[in-house]
Amino acid sequence: MSVEQLTDVLMNEILHGADGTSIKCGVIGEIGCSWPLTESERKVLQATAHTQAQLGCPVIIHPGRHPTAPFQIIRILQEAGADISKTVMSHLDRTILDKKELLEFAQLGCYLEYDLFGTELLHYQLGPDIDMPDDNKRIKRVRLLVEEGYEDGILIAHDIHTKTRLMKYGGHGYSHILTNVVPKMLLRGITENVLDKILIENPKQWLTFK
Repeated sequence: MSVEQLTDVLMNEILHGADGTSIKCGVIGEIGCSWPLTESERKVLQATAHTQAQLGCPVIIHPGRHPTAPFQIIRILQEAGADISKTVMSHLDRTILDKKELLEFAQLGCYLEYDLFGTELLHYQLGPDIDMPDDNKRIKRVRLLVEEGYEDGILIAHDIHTKTRLMKYGGHGYSHILTNVVPKMLLRGITENVLDKILIENPKQWLTFK
């Protein structure tokens, strides 16, 4: 499809309903991106930007597994007219590991999502050269972003996508952040007011159509 055709598909699924139903999509995404970015993925990003510019809808991005990928994606979205302040860059915990690069990326103004809480691996099969951080390191990164003034742009989640992550099969389950991560964040100096922003206000702001 062309960018224009893709834009029509996205517009229709938000305004009228997806796949011939009356169920309207509330978010564009998670937009899957590879590294290096394919031409098809570039067109989808441009169509996403065109749709978002017209409807003010929230967008969430799955970046390729390379520290340059989030920067490239934001640039493409900006050039196509997207509202970066309504855009989430997910999986930063496995993508931008360098502190200086993270703070440089934070300046671009999108939501910064640490969403692999509970995933602690010695060997990350999808990116063997990536040292997947544990939850303590994720908390340190969130605290760094708070200290640098980005508390209004932080989101957290645990990207549960396999049965083994569910409590029934021995995993942490959907309660992991509230049960285990939040108490540790409080111990590490992240205040309740900031946690309310991260867990309640920031998602609400992102999910509201402009």
